[in-house]
Amino acid sequence: MQLKAEPHRLHNTLGNRHVTMIAIGGTIGTGLFLGSGMVV
Repeated sequence: MQLKAEPHRLHNTLGNRHVTMIAIGGTIGTGLFLGSGMVV
């Protein structure tokens, strides 16, 4: 049994939701990093 080798195409677009989630993740990560630095 052979499978056809079809290339899968990915869309290279970032929606508003993606950018918002990246910004929120960066903010939370920065807060955790600075907070742990104060403890250490």
